[in-house]
Amino acid sequence: MRITVIIPTYNEAQTIERLLRDVRGEFSGIPNHEFKILVVDANSPDGTGGIVKTAKKKYPEIELLAEKGQRGLGLAYIAGMNYAREKLEAEAIMEFDGDYQHDPKDIKKLVGELDRGHDYVIGSRYIPGGSVPEKWSARQKFLSKYGSWFIKKTLALPTYDNTSGFKLSRVRGFYDKLPLDEDKILSHYHAYKIHLLCEMLKMGAKTKEVPIKFLERKNGSSKSTARDILESLKVVSILKLRSFLER
Repeated sequence: MRITVIIPTYNEAQTIERLLRDVRGEFSGIPNHEFKILVVDANSPDGTGGIVKTAKKKYPEIELLAEKGQRGLGLAYIAGMNYAREKLEAEAIMEFDGDYQHDPKDIKKLVGELDRGHDYVIGSRYIPGGSVPEKWSARQKFLSKYGSWFIKKTLALPTYDNTSGFKLSRVRGFYDKLPLDEDKILSHYHAYKIHLLCEMLKMGAKTKEVPIKFLERKNGSSKSTARDILESLKVVSILKLRSFLER
């Protein structure tokens, strides 16, 4: 199966070369699949894109999609998903952070569940075996865990980690029905995850959560902001209203 791993970046020059090497290393231990790594760089002023271009010369499985600037995490992923489908003929797409908060060693777990017939595999912090960084403040831990619980209860979802950014999705039968357009997606930022999660579940995707240890960022601070909390509330409210109207 052709699997494309999408990694959005902005000012990740200090870690991107090592991350690409580590992700590639995990592929070598996974048989029967053809992998591509698609970096979607938002015109990083620190030279992240140049580092990826250099790596691409050495490793043909690396691809670079250069954006004109920061338009939001959701739009970066949507651009990557459309490119992966149309240009790379991806049969499955993995969402993977560019800041080392996702452990490359967990890639095998997600691919293993895809091989077992699941359509939508979620790296989960909130099932047994999953965790968040110990260094997180009490506020961060509360907002993250309570946020996922609130989404689960409000939208009556079967999943526990409803804001996870580490996912593997089967393309056939699903991506042609997803709202992969900036005018259709309900959030251009982190809350895009909630919208796509609900769409996949609504389409009947066979879903599986696997436990992951969410890591502390290698460099910089958390990308999550108050705007993301408000965006999440907006998206949940719209989805709840839609479900009510569809009854």
